[in-house]
Amino acid sequence: MTFTHFYRRLLPFIGVISLGLAHSVRAQDGLTLDAYFDAALQRSETTAIQLQQIQQAEEVYRQANAALLPTINGVVSYTWLDPLPAGTQSTPSNLSQQHVSRFTATQPLFRGMREYAALRQTRDLLSAQRQDYRQARVSLYQDVLQNFFSILALESDIRNYQEEIRLNREREQDIRARVRIGRSRDSELLNEQSSISTLNATVEQLRGQLQVARQGFAFLSGLNADTALQDNLNLPAQLEPLPAYLAGIQDRPDVHAAQQRLVAASEGIAIARGEHYPSLDLNANYYLERPGYLDDSKWDVQLLLTIPLYAGGSVQSKVRQATAERNQVELTQTQIKRQADQEIRSLYQSIVSNLSQLEALIRATAAAKKSYAAQVRDYKLGLVTNLDVLQALTAFQQNQRTLDHTVFTAKSNYLQLLTAAARMPTQGVKP
Repeated sequence: MTFTHFYRRLLPFIGVISLGLAHSVRAQDGLTLDAYFDAALQRSETTAIQLQQIQQAEEVYRQANAALLPTINGVVSYTWLDPLPAGTQSTPSNLSQQHVSRFTATQPLFRGMREYAALRQTRDLLSAQRQDYRQARVSLYQDVLQNFFSILALESDIRNYQEEIRLNREREQDIRARVRIGRSRDSELLNEQSSISTLNATVEQLRGQLQVARQGFAFLSGLNADTALQDNLNLPAQLEPLPAYLAGIQDRPDVHAAQQRLVAASEGIAIARGEHYPSLDLNANYYLERPGYLDDSKWDVQLLLTIPLYAGGSVQSKVRQATAERNQVELTQTQIKRQADQEIRSLYQSIVSNLSQLEALIRATAAAKKSYAAQVRDYKLGLVTNLDVLQALTAFQQNQRTLDHTVFTAKSNYLQLLTAAARMPTQGVKP
């Protein structure tokens, strides 16, 4: 039997179990996972910080673009010279007080193309920053997802243990009545009471764990810690083949960000190499006031060519540094892709394993429940001891708890798989 056929056979059972587990929660108007994430997103400082970093990257891009445009400045200068010795002839060029006012414009014409490489680099880094924002949303969603199903699993455990306590209390009343008429020993009653005390202690321990998880919920969402949760997730009718999920690696925000940083690092090499080339600038001045013989000349234009000849090897060193940085970013990108591939494969196999366990657990739980009912009947007939009944009850409840946990785990793993494969709608939202 193929996995798809097996899963289709198992789906009706999963649906019944999911409805049963969520029934007591859905009776209230509980908070869904999506609503929980929306609340956490509004409260998250991490995503807000990412938005501020995007704004900073946008301004850096505008600054890089401004470097290609001319600069215009108004300049006013006053100069005082040491007075000339007595008898020295005064000329317009050696006046003791000189003042100049002008407008100055500078237009860079050529800088070894490094200015355009810098513009492209800032644009790529801005794109990477936007992907970082998407990744921050993904990380927040994963935190919300784990907390959401942790709370549901703990609440399910508590309900199951409370049901086991209720059944044991019924057993206690029955044994107490039998002790009064001499059909059971006091030791059986004490054994039952000991079991109930142990179960109560376990419930208190779980309540402590639930309180911690609920505090995590309040921290993430900003809502009341006691807010009811509603599990409305339905597992799909068919799990797609593994390659379909692996194909989503290229759409992951962390992979996109790594790719953009690799492109930006390559531009860093072009920026460093550009310092080998000459630079050409156009300078212009318009004078409102100037001293001396040039008082009637209102403007001048200068074409300035700068040829780098020797810088002590610093330019070559910058090129080697930029190349090493680019290689480092490339290795990081490769590592991120490999980790994404391994994450998807692991989650996929976990879901396959979860679903394979469910059918066996459904059958085992049903059989354990029947066994417990049979042991209760046989005990009333004096065919088995109370210890046999307790063992049957414990086996039944243990199977029930394991079954519930497996359902929640399968749902959590499935949503994590969608997130790892860039399938979640929350990942595609632009800032």
